Amino acid sequence: QADMYHGADYYFVGQHPGYAFFTCVPFGMTAQELVNWYYHGGGHEFHDELGQIFGLKSFLGGNTGAQAGGWFHKEITGPEDFNGLKFRMPGLGGKALGKLGASVQNLPGGEVYQALSSGAIDGTEWIGPWADEKAGFQEITKIYYTSGFHEPGAGLSLATNREVFESLTPSQQKIVEIAAGEGHQWNLAQFLSNNSAALSRLQSAGVKTLEFPDAVWDAFGKASDEVHQENMGDEIYKRIYDSYMASMRSSAAWLKLSDGAYTKQRDRVLG
Repeated sequence: QADMYHGADYYFVGQHPGYAFFTCVPFGMTAQELVNWYYHGGGHEFHDELGQIFGLKSFLGGNTGAQAGGWFHKEITGPEDFNGLKFRMPGLGGKALGKLGASVQNLPGGEVYQALSSGAIDGTEWIGPWADEKAGFQEITKIYYTSGFHEPGAGLSLATNREVFESLTPSQQKIVEIAAGEGHQWNLAQFLSNNSAALSRLQSAGVKTLEFPDAVWDAFGKASDEVHQENMGDEIYKRIYDSYMASMRSSAAWLKLSDGAYTKQRDRVLG
């Protein structure tokens, strides 16, 4: 048995669907919104509540930032293009694509390149330009959707076996907590820096960066809501969802008027 792991909790939705919120859910929080909810809106307490069920003590320990929509062999022109499409996507985002008729695959990372290359899958999401370039997907297809509905700010968790954590001294426990927080900040900056450089290299190599049409986004939204509604019978899931959405709406109200308005004007003025 391992004493600690660092990874994406949405891989554990089979144990409890509420774990998805601590990575990301479709049409969910950006990295900044997530850390606000986690530390100031009750998110950490919900994470701990789930951890008590499964014998874990968890902390937010990283974030990839916004993830890309994915790589496709053919361009997506409408929601109907997902019908029958074999696509790799984990978490609740994958369940939403299933609502559109996609055959959703949850392949381990080591199998994705070969599956995309052989045609066993028609497309895949991975992370973003930096990780995707390292995976080599640009060698297989040049069609890359750079904005995804599924993970606008994917959190990573640092979790320990609860008994092991409780055996530590208070000072040692605080060290783990602080290390997770520092790792979160470092990881987020690392992804932003490397994604920017990798995107430039991918575009120079002929990769075509695209955005999904509005009709596809609308279909993503409807399917995502259906997935959430199917989980509302779980009392813990509903409480987490209600808290998460209330925090997101509150954060978004200010961010739209501050960051959103500023970046719009910055782009207009500076070009």
